[in-house]
Order: sequence, then structure tokens, then C-alpha cells
Amino acid sequence: MLTDRRNFLKTAALAPLSSLSAFAAAPSTCGLGIGTYGLQSLSLIAAIQLVGKTGYNAIEITTFPDYTGSPEALKGKEKRLEIQRELGNQNLRLCALMADLHPEKDKEKHLAQLEQLKGLIELARDLSPDNPPLLQTVLGGKKWEDSRELFRDRIADWVQIAADQRVTISIKPHRSHAMSVPEEANWLIQQLGSPRRLKMVYDYSHYSFHEPPLSITDTVATAFKNTNYIAVKDAMERDGKVQFTLAGSSGIVDHSEIVREFYTRGYRGDFCCEVSSQIWRNNPNYDPLAATKLCFKNMKAAFEKAGVSLA
Repeated sequence: MLTDRRNFLKTAALAPLSSLSAFAAAPSTCGLGIGTYGLQSLSLIAAIQLVGKTGYNAIEITTFPDYTGSPEALKGKEKRLEIQRELGNQNLRLCALMADLHPEKDKEKHLAQLEQLKGLIELARDLSPDNPPLLQTVLGGKKWEDSRELFRDRIADWVQIAADQRVTISIKPHRSHAMSVPEEANWLIQQLGSPRRLKMVYDYSHYSFHEPPLSITDTVATAFKNTNYIAVKDAMERDGKVQFTLAGSSGIVDHSEIVREFYTRGYRGDFCCEVSSQIWRNNPNYDPLAATKLCFKNMKAAFEKAGVSLA
């Protein structure tokens, strides 16, 4: 079965790509968005309005269970049409859906997850029929050596569905998960024949304070060939632990370098601000409006410093 899937994926790699890719924006521009992950105290409509009025040109919707953008929360065509219309009213592209798909070892759970994936793809198409957003996810797990073959085999089934439905899945290395660096995401993609429907999310906050150290230049060089989406936030050390902060707020991460490094290599996709749950969950002082505006201000300045225009 795995051999059949690999042959299918190699063939699918040659198929036309209609969903969002790293080169979907105009040749001289990149997009700037923010996710609704940190906007859960607002209705989804209110979050979309905030993002549009702040100045972003793209938005990512978080689809976790019980979140404002979950398939269950947006059940029914009318609700989805309402979101689609509001995205148009605010001139926002739906650049991604944030999912949370951890490959399952148990066969029945895996099959259930494939149905969940199909539901997310249906949501993507309902919200943006002409240009379905990519689906981005971390993979979970603890140790790379123990997880990588399971990841490969399960993701093969994901990609077969994605190829059939003409959407793209982007996997994101996470510092606390089994797949934690770009080399590991490259391995998975290569193992599956480098299908065009499977790409990588680049997020330097998961590589900073790494041992051995990982520079922006080196990680971009490693990740670029498979990257079609970039998440941005800061990371800093407190009491020996890495904590996430708003993009550009720590003064530690040079986001202009990330923008410039990707842009000069030909990237023309989206940069999406991510407000970590470390910032907003169980924090009575968190202000979603202020966070949204600060991320935009800081990333706009990073784009200007890098000499790159926004889409």
C-alpha cells in the first residue's frame, strides 16, 4: 500500500497547483496576515473586521474544536457564506486554516482523522471557493526517531486526499514536538516523493535558542525549497525556558532578515503573525486589539527595512 501511495504522490507532484502556493501573490510582493488563534474572545466576524481594518491583506482562521473557526462552529452553508462575504468586505484573502492533525498510530483513529481532514477541506472550499487556503498543522509526538516512519505513512494518506481535492497541506516543525527542525520536514517530504500538495511552514521562533544554535540564514537556506508559508512571532528565554512573544516585540528576532532572506530567494507568499496561546490563554491583561495592531506595526516596519512591498 505504501509503495502505491508513493507512486501516486510522485505522479501528483506534476499536477497543476490551484491552491495557495509560495508564489501565488504578485511577483514583486508578499502578503501579511494574522491568525484568529489569539482572537478567540471575539466572534469570527468581529475578528475578520479587526484584521481588515488594521491593514492586513490576509487572514488565517484557526479551526480547532470549540474555536470560532471550527467546522462545527461554522456548520451550514449560510454561516460559511456569511464568513466568505465578510472576507470580501474586508478585502482579505483567506491564506490558511490552522489545524491540529497529529498522525495517529491506531488505524480506526487514523481513519477518523482522514474524515476530519475531508471536513477541513470542505470548509476551506466553502470559505474561499476560488482560491482555497492551505491547511497548516504541527504533528505532535515526542521523539523524531520513534515518530518519523509513522508520520511518513500517515501523511501519505493525507496528501492523497489533498491531491484529489486540490488543496495543500503544510507541516510545521515545532520545538516541543517530534518534528522540530526544517531538516526533518524535508525528510518527510522527500520520502513521499516531494509532492506539490505537501509543503512546510517556516517559523523561526521554534529554531531560536536551539542547541546547537540555528541561525536565520542557515534555517532559511535549509527550509526554502519546501516552504510555502511563514509564521512569525518572537521567542525569548525566561528562567531557562523559551517563551513566545508577539512578533517584533522582544527585539531579539530580526524579522526583516527573515523577510529579506526568503524574498531574495524568490518567495512571494504570505507571512502570518501568530499570537501564541502562552500570550493570551489565562491572561486577564491580554488585549487582542492591541496585539493585532502591534504585530502589524512591527511587521510592516520589518518589511520596509527589508525593502519588500506588501501585496
